[in-house]
Amino acid sequence: MQKLTTTQIGLLSAGAMILTSIVCLLVLKFPVEHNFQLVVYGWLIAGIVWAIIRVKQTNPAEATFKALFQTGFRVFMIVSLLMALFTGIYFSQQPSFRDQKIAENTELLKQAGNHTPTEIAQNEARLRDMFLPLMISGAIFRYLIVGALVSVVAAGFLQRKSTTP
Repeated sequence: MQKLTTTQIGLLSAGAMILTSIVCLLVLKFPVEHNFQLVVYGWLIAGIVWAIIRVKQTNPAEATFKALFQTGFRVFMIVSLLMALFTGIYFSQQPSFRDQKIAENTELLKQAGNHTPTEIAQNEARLRDMFLPLMISGAIFRYLIVGALVSVVAAGFLQRKSTTP
């Protein structure tokens, strides 16, 4: 059987993350801000660590920090791209979350008492326009940060140790 490439591991990880999100959001009807997101991040971490360990086992002599980090980087870049795409599609098809967040923000502005009805309406319109780009950029940022941290830590622990003092 042929071994999986780093790209394939990234695709498998992203697929597991998307499938978990679909099941939790659309089938089980969990809210977006639910603890199932920890499972989604767990798939990301598992994919990165799996790819790095695979490289270390395949060629231990060349398992430098740079080579191992590059492997993790490839995985989390693929995952970030696909999860950004999923985030964009999901939130464009499910406007209820956007509407709920805008309503919560509007209520907070009304309670503050220092905004006119015109300002509140303008704020709602701005939030409606900015919502999807903000959600996508937030997803990208989160997956890049977690991916980079996991890659650094895993590559640091698994790198080939120098034999010279």
